[in-house]
Amino acid sequence: MDNILIQVALGKRPADMVIRNGRLINVLTGEIYETEIAVANGKIASIGPLAAGTCGPDTQVIDAKGQYLAPGFIDAHIHIESSMMTYTEFAKMVVKHGTTAVATDLMEVTIVSGVEGMKEVLAESKNTPVRLFYPVPAFMEDNGLQTTGSTLHAEMIDELVRLPEAVGLAEVLAPPILAGSPASAHMLELAKENHKSAEGHAPCLLNEELNAYVGAGVTSDHESTNKEEALQKMRCGLHVLMREGSASTDLRPCLKAITEEHINPRYCSMVSDDIDALHISRKGHLDNKVRIAIEEGVDPVTAIQMVTINPAENFHVDDRVGSITPGKDADIVFLSSLEECKVERVISAGELVVDEGVLIKELPHPQYSDRLMNTIKLSKKITGDDLVLHADAGSAKAKVHVIGASPVTLLTEALEADLPVKDGVVQCDVKQDILRIACVERYGKNGSIGRSFIKGFNLREGAIAISVGHDHHNISVVGSDPEDMAAAVNRIAELQGGLVLVKGGQVLAEIPLPICGLLSDEGGEIVADRLEELIEKLRGLGCTVPSPNITLSFITLIFIPCFGITDQGLFDVKEFRIIDPIISQE
Repeated sequence: MDNILIQVALGKRPADMVIRNGRLINVLTGEIYETEIAVANGKIASIGPLAAGTCGPDTQVIDAKGQYLAPGFIDAHIHIESSMMTYTEFAKMVVKHGTTAVATDLMEVTIVSGVEGMKEVLAESKNTPVRLFYPVPAFMEDNGLQTTGSTLHAEMIDELVRLPEAVGLAEVLAPPILAGSPASAHMLELAKENHKSAEGHAPCLLNEELNAYVGAGVTSDHESTNKEEALQKMRCGLHVLMREGSASTDLRPCLKAITEEHINPRYCSMVSDDIDALHISRKGHLDNKVRIAIEEGVDPVTAIQMVTINPAENFHVDDRVGSITPGKDADIVFLSSLEECKVERVISAGELVVDEGVLIKELPHPQYSDRLMNTIKLSKKITGDDLVLHADAGSAKAKVHVIGASPVTLLTEALEADLPVKDGVVQCDVKQDILRIACVERYGKNGSIGRSFIKGFNLREGAIAISVGHDHHNISVVGSDPEDMAAAVNRIAELQGGLVLVKGGQVLAEIPLPICGLLSDEGGEIVADRLEELIEKLRGLGCTVPSPNITLSFITLIFIPCFGITDQGLFDVKEFRIIDPIISQE
């Protein structure tokens, strides 16, 4: 019980801040009405007509001038590492768009630098105006299918789920649950015992398998790509996190469950999953998702609920955030237009941090230990021959598996192609948009390299490589010329992580990512500008993928159908095993 809040609410003590002439978006009742708000000790003390004595000589008075007052926006599922920014730079950028809290598992940093590395970022977040809620990664075991820098064990998860920042489990996979995994059962029981949520990861899971999955104790999912999938998952009791990221544009089709089927939207939230600095800088963050929802016919107040109270209730943190009501954190977003979700001011924990769309709070520059630096350790310098697929001696052609990349979703297709063989090497076919892809182990543990082919990039020449690759973060490279591919991989090693574009042996554009091989040490707008330049040069080489960095970083994921690639080889997600990329040869 906070006696200060009680005294302020009763008018026995002046507030730290009073907001007048605002139109409150009450996400609990669905109303919009004029009100005043008193803030004390970083929390909401009272709303409505304020008691006499609430405003003292030292009270900061803010005139909202008729603007809408929304609760701080909450992204209920985001991997901040995909932004390629440090948490501090990420916070600087998204708070200007009204975001005051995110739920992020920091799994990518953990994969590279372990739990201690993750805790450094967790500590960093406390110096920013964007609160970090921590869902604990529910898997990271060494399964032999990919090489990682670190793994999580059951006893570690037991410890992490009890952290004060922990709100539940993240990315609870369907296959182990359906197989009756004792480890999965233990984790779900752990979440239940600690009154935590269990966030799922269940792409394309429907019918009897979906029932079994939800019955095991999973509470939400972010992998729906269409109305039917979202609808079935909600009917089974899952809170559906509708995703709009840089490469996965699933929000509009999923919103049809609301606009066409008229389901109760209180069990839906809008999330980013994976979104880069360029996307945030140019389009926005959760404010952009609100705009999309309104464009699709969702009521504006409902859209605001989907980024405030809905995610807060999903993670059982609605006693702290999600609404502008007494006792909650004073996270308030001022909107000059509700339909356009135009953010003018942001208050975080009772402090005005954004004014007229500009960040006015200075944030300390983060410092990291050696465990997050110098993480790229190639076993040797890579050559072009290391990255090609060899056929049997005497073969003239080969039928191969091809990863079919999508421009709008993270799902891939399982394709096949007939390719020529020359001097024992399976050739790519640029005219058919069939390029080489390789995944190079980067932790210095075994030097393994996975090789295959990919369609969907339309890259006529050159090579693009990145050291961000879910969920192992080895170096992935796509191209037609093996020498350009090798040059891009080796340049990433020199940079200690990055996104690199090479043509004719020359680096055309690059973004250094020296922190875990995932994050830039530069400002967020610099990262956005660098990415924009790199994508423009990729366009000049024919690449048509809207967000090539995000798409390439997900081609490596072995938990989204149909194909993925790791340093161990081509992976068939449905069969859940490494397969030979060559089907036959003659």
